[in-house]
Amino acid sequence: MKYKVQFLFYLLGVSVLCLKVCAVLAKAPDTAKIVFAKGGIENTRDIYLMNPDGSDQMNLTNHRADDIAPVWSPTGEHILFASDREHKAWGTWDLYLMDPDGSNVRKVFDKWKRRNSPTWSPDGKRIAYTSGEPGSGSIYIGTIDGKTEERVATGCCPVWSPDDREIAFVEGAIREPKRISFLNSQTHRHRFFFPPKRASWVRYPAWSPLGDKLAFTWTNRAELRREDFVLETIYIVNRDGTGLQQVIEEGRATVHPSWSPSGNELLYNAIDANRDMQIYKISLDSEVSVQLTDGKFWNYLGDWFDPAYALPVSPQPQLLTTIWAKMKKE
Repeated sequence: MKYKVQFLFYLLGVSVLCLKVCAVLAKAPDTAKIVFAKGGIENTRDIYLMNPDGSDQMNLTNHRADDIAPVWSPTGEHILFASDREHKAWGTWDLYLMDPDGSNVRKVFDKWKRRNSPTWSPDGKRIAYTSGEPGSGSIYIGTIDGKTEERVATGCCPVWSPDDREIAFVEGAIREPKRISFLNSQTHRHRFFFPPKRASWVRYPAWSPLGDKLAFTWTNRAELRREDFVLETIYIVNRDGTGLQQVIEEGRATVHPSWSPSGNELLYNAIDANRDMQIYKISLDSEVSVQLTDGKFWNYLGDWFDPAYALPVSPQPQLLTTIWAKMKKE
């Protein structure tokens, strides 16, 4: 009888351990997938997956909350996103994690606070994000286990460089000209990057997979009038500030660039003929642009994952180091 009880406790312990391990070891997609948000202007948004050609769209969250800003973890095992499901009101998003199939949704931080625009560190252990009241955001760095967070700058829209050295973010008050700045991820010192001489109407920075270039949205005007929003478009610049290149012609609001894992294509948002927000893809080689989404719903850009450009899924989280960035570069 004694040994039977011990054996039962052993089985129970193994079962609990298995549940914990299985929750950690989520399976990354086997093929390339784009994660994005979809919803009407006045309706709540949900997180979706689709193939890089726009096919096979699959709803992940299907929640009455507003789910936005999804980003893949470096190995594709998790999706980080913002949601107002705890405090249902505009601008009250906080950060959540889920598996790539939409299961196992959980909060990152125990204590609620306004958090949005998340980005992963290359080793998958830390995240950066915007926190604060709408229009007065600050950049924070926190651990993905939700145990620590630290305010490091004033601004919004952080994106972590693939080599782990810097975080690009937008510095400037709402409704005022802005600049892209670089924040040292270790010392937290920051410097202005673009435009080099004056603030301007710039936003949505995005690192190339090799970290040698930055794409962003820019309205290249000293002053911004309401009718100038259609002049907002996508540019690319080298990390050292040289080689400024306009990717898409002006003429319609074109925003929020996101790189393909191979680095030869960009996703972006633009208004279609029906004045709905859609997702497009442009080849940087041929300059050919393709519309990926359509319909009456607005589609908000997210993030592109391809297992061919990521480390294999590993059951040992301690192995998720900056080797991931180095392997991508090679």
